[in-house]
Amino acid sequence: MNWKKTLRMALAAGVTAFSLTGPAAFAEEAATSAAEQPADSESAELTPEEALDYYQNSGYKYTSQRYGYSIICPQKPNVVPASTMDENARGDVLIFQNEGYDIINAWIVLVDAFDDKELPKDIGARSEEDQKKFIDRIMTSGGYEFVRLTDVQGQTGIYCVTAKILDIDTNGDGKIDETVTADTQMVKTFFRGQYGGRFSVQLIDNPDLTRAGIALYQLGMLTFQEWPSQVNESGQNQVKRDSKSQERKDKK
Repeated sequence: MNWKKTLRMALAAGVTAFSLTGPAAFAEEAATSAAEQPADSESAELTPEEALDYYQNSGYKYTSQRYGYSIICPQKPNVVPASTMDENARGDVLIFQNEGYDIINAWIVLVDAFDDKELPKDIGARSEEDQKKFIDRIMTSGGYEFVRLTDVQGQTGIYCVTAKILDIDTNGDGKIDETVTADTQMVKTFFRGQYGGRFSVQLIDNPDLTRAGIALYQLGMLTFQEWPSQVNESGQNQVKRDSKSQERKDKK
């Protein structure tokens, strides 16, 4: 089956089975869209769990040996280094649709995407008031219109949607001097992997975020895995040790 049929069959799972659901408006549109899709007997009978399972079995599993992760994509991507977009970035751009040099639909997977202090490991255990202050600070400093804490691979991560309209303080006096409308919006998730890697997976969906693009991105996030080793820049295997392994080493 082609990936468009996969999308139709899995779209409902993207908004009902995924803990990283975006703004309510997107979720409602996606659910409505799924209900309005022409149904065949196979797709109409799928539960969200079955739809997710279908996506996992029918999608393309991309594995990065260099950066130590895998993620299931709706189709085989064209892959370029993230450094082509930002010279300081480490990771991959998984491109699903483009027109020449213009990217229409892609996922950016970044490693070493944030500092520990930017996403405290204990933020999920803090009080509701502390979490709200943390979210408000990210909203203000990051230029987001939507931010929430969410569970990714058993740890607390951040799910964000960049703002379409940005209020800018041009002279640093604490007052808004200018309002700018962004050309596009992105969805960004920041989280720690199973072995402690600091990742961000980001959705490019031009010119506007679509319910289909968000649903597939969310399904992909459900399949993300970090592997216990990665290939370093020299091409040699570099094994990551967990804290217990390090403790044993220290005792010797």
